Amino acid sequence: MKTVFSVWQQRIAPVFDTARQVHLVDAAGGRITAESDHEVDADLSQRIAWLKAQDVGTVVCGAISRPWQERLEAAGLTVVPFVSGELAEVMQAWLDGTLRGTAFAMPGCCGRRRMRCGRGRGRRRF
Repeated sequence: MKTVFSVWQQRIAPVFDTARQVHLVDAAGGRITAESDHEVDADLSQRIAWLKAQDVGTVVCGAISRPWQERLEAAGLTVVPFVSGELAEVMQAWLDGTLRGTAFAMPGCCGRRRMRCGRGRGRRRF
């Protein structure tokens, strides 16, 4: 299976729904065996068809709307959302298995959760 990273100017694109560029990576044994850049269609159905035709199993992206994420997952794709950073660094973290840490989390992506985290510590909730 292959992984696609949505990109914009060699960084993870801030919003997958509007991203038109992807970086397709095939990896085995913790090493990249092939990689290429592609322009993808703006239409989600056509984008999913292209991803499936390329044998993509995982999509790594920045922010993504709930309907888009649900449709990708319904098509059998794994979505790793709310990632930010330089493409090369994100790809290395993906290979190393360290992508899920806070170093690559989009700023503010857990806003609702963070509001609850402050309870009982003298922080105000607005």
